[in-house]
Order: sequence, then structure tokens, then C-alpha cells
Amino acid sequence: MSVADESIAVAGLVNSQKLACTSHLLTRKGAEIRVRVHSIPGRDGGQALIFGDIGRFPAPLVRIHSRCLYGDALHSDDCDCGPELDQAMDMIQRADAGVLLYLEQEGRGAGLEVKAEGLRLTQTEGRNTFDAYRALGFDPDYREFDTAARFLTDQLGLRSVSLLTNNPDKVHALRRGDITVTRVPLITEPRSHWAREYMEAKRIHRGHRLPPFSFRRIGRKIEQTCFTLGVVATAVAIYWAPRELAVLAFITLVATAATWHPARTSIRLRLRAWRRQLTQRPHNAPTPVI
Repeated sequence: MSVADESIAVAGLVNSQKLACTSHLLTRKGAEIRVRVHSIPGRDGGQALIFGDIGRFPAPLVRIHSRCLYGDALHSDDCDCGPELDQAMDMIQRADAGVLLYLEQEGRGAGLEVKAEGLRLTQTEGRNTFDAYRALGFDPDYREFDTAARFLTDQLGLRSVSLLTNNPDKVHALRRGDITVTRVPLITEPRSHWAREYMEAKRIHRGHRLPPFSFRRIGRKIEQTCFTLGVVATAVAIYWAPRELAVLAFITLVATAATWHPARTSIRLRLRAWRRQLTQRPHNAPTPVI
């Protein structure tokens, strides 16, 4: 689909003039994707970023993300907000379409100062993040996602989505808004002790669909052991086995590493950007005058 056709398709979903004015290419991890921006009014509003042609999918990818200055902008290792946003955007770019609703809900709706006070209690008194809020006289979570659900239906015309989340509250809010939801989990690795404690608190106290870390540790050990055994088997095959078997073992190991290694996403996006540049290159471009 051309840029003009893409603009026409999306213009029927939201205010066409606003989207036409904001439509542009965003380059991320070496790949370009078209994005349009629309504000979300209301107490729990923010900004909607519409990537690519979501009309091609019966249930496009949607990420509802609450603003986290520490995780999103400062790349803090002490929560999973930044890694979840990064993973969601990787998935949207792989699909070449999706919606990101970025809501102004810092500190689960309590604000950055309350969040900072809660973090202090978490680190000095060992309280989990939800108990820390209660100790300060605040509710554990002030957010609501009905505003986001109304925007998806009223402005984007979506009745079925693939929701990138571990939070059951987001799923329930969209289903209350008569949206058919297929939940797509976002499983990230904790980058610090505090992130691990935070994710465990969300799983235990708020019902987030996260696997227990004991299971995840076992899974990582199995994965690492299998990969190590593969390297050893390949080395043995290269040294002792016939050449054909050695080549096959080496190819299998490389293919496994390419599938398993996190860098595969960036490589895939760069290849897509390169293909797009080739297909969109003008055939009869005038010779520049020097």
C-alpha cells in the first residue's frame, strides 16, 4: 500500500485532517514505520500513536502504556516499564502496524512525587510497592482504562484487538467496552533485584499474568544447558565426524543462535528497512545538477 492509500485508509478512522498533519515516518532500530498521532482527552488520557495500516488486521496489536519517566526515558533497571514498552514496539514493528496508547498515568495515577516516596519506603523498609502506597495514605492504583477503551472504539472503530499486556485490569476494561480481546503476554527479564521484587509484587498482589521466577529460572537454566550442549556437540562433530555431518551441525547451531539471540529483532527490522528502500526507490530519478 502506498503512502497516499495508507493515509486515506486511516483518515476514515479518526479526524482526517489531524492525522494527515501528523503522518510521518519514524525510524527505530534502523527501520522506518509510518506513524500518526492523536490526543486522547480525559482524566486518564494521553496520546495515541497509530503505526502503519491497522485496517489490514482483524485484531491489530494494541499496547496501553502508562507513562513511566524512570523506565521509559531514563531506562531505569528497577522496573519493567521500559522493557515492556520496548518489546511491545518491537512486535508492532514486526507486524508493520499497531496502536500505542501512551497514557499520562505516572506512578499508577498518583504522580511522580508519590511514586518516589513509595520507592523510598520500598528500599528502606522492605515494603512492596502497593503496601508502600497504602502506608503513605494512597490507593495502590488510581488508574482506569475505560477512557482508552472508548478511544479505541469511538475514534479508531476497533472492536477486536490483540492486547499487549500482563495486566488483567486492562483486559477487563476493554471487554467492558465491548471489545473482543486476545491477550498477548509481554515477558521480560528483570534487570535488577528491585525489578524482580516489583514484578513479583504485581503478580502476587494485582494478578498480573507473569510466571513465578522460580519457574523462569528453571527455564533459563534448561535453555542455557541445551545451548551449551549444542556448542559442545558441534565442536565434537567438526573434529571427529564426517564433513557433511559437521557442516550440518554447524548450520543447525548458527540457526539456533540466530533464532534465540535478542539481536534478531534489530537485524530483522534493518532487513525490512533495506527492502523498503529498494522497493520505494524512484526508477526515473533526475540526475542531480552539480
